[in-house]
Amino acid sequence: MDVMTETDREFWRGVLVAGGFTAIPRWTFDPAAGTAEHEAKVSDDLVTALRRLAFELDVPFSSVLLAAHAKVLSGLSGERQVTTGYIGGSGLGPLPCRVTTEARSWRELVLDTDRVETQLLSHADFPVDELRRELGVTGPEFETVFDSNGVDGDLGEDTVLRLGITQRRDELVLRLRYRTEVLDADGAARIAGYHLRALELIVADLDAEHRQQSLLSDEERLLRDTVRRFWKGDGNQVGGL
Repeated sequence: MDVMTETDREFWRGVLVAGGFTAIPRWTFDPAAGTAEHEAKVSDDLVTALRRLAFELDVPFSSVLLAAHAKVLSGLSGERQVTTGYIGGSGLGPLPCRVTTEARSWRELVLDTDRVETQLLSHADFPVDELRRELGVTGPEFETVFDSNGVDGDLGEDTVLRLGITQRRDELVLRLRYRTEVLDADGAARIAGYHLRALELIVADLDAEHRQQSLLSDEERLLRDTVRRFWKGDGNQVGGL
């Protein structure tokens, strides 16, 4: 086994052994089996600002989008270390991608995510499924998938939500494909909104402390605050959103 293959093996062994399955909430009142889609357009001004930011940080545009996705998963799960499936490049994925949101600022989160994405891509050609069988790793590793290619694709057997980034003519679109036994249309729209909100916060102030900022809409924040006052809670955010 050559040095590069051994390095690849050790990288993926660390990822597989560490585990860290990240589940998202089950937001539906009618969990009927099936799939559906939700699309959300990213405003032209936001796209321009995001591309400028990626250029200034010297990171791929996909790293900024992946950082926002990690932030949303962290908020939904209440965990700072999250795992998503990753699709990027020709014929790549989905591969398990572990991202930490421990960083203080949005800038640090984007740069940390870029390092993770770069490392994953450098080891992407290794036969991960063969190593998984060799190590006896069973069960799903992730239930969400981030697709930076935006290529149309079916949900995997264990995937409940797939986020595709699609360039459609002059528009950038977030496309969510999801299982209706897990999410309803409102739940999918909320999750799309959290992604847009994360992207807006990133460009608004790169050095802001992202854990101090909420991804909730104004309506959701009002409802949350009303419930807190009713129950006289301690002010903790459920799930970190």
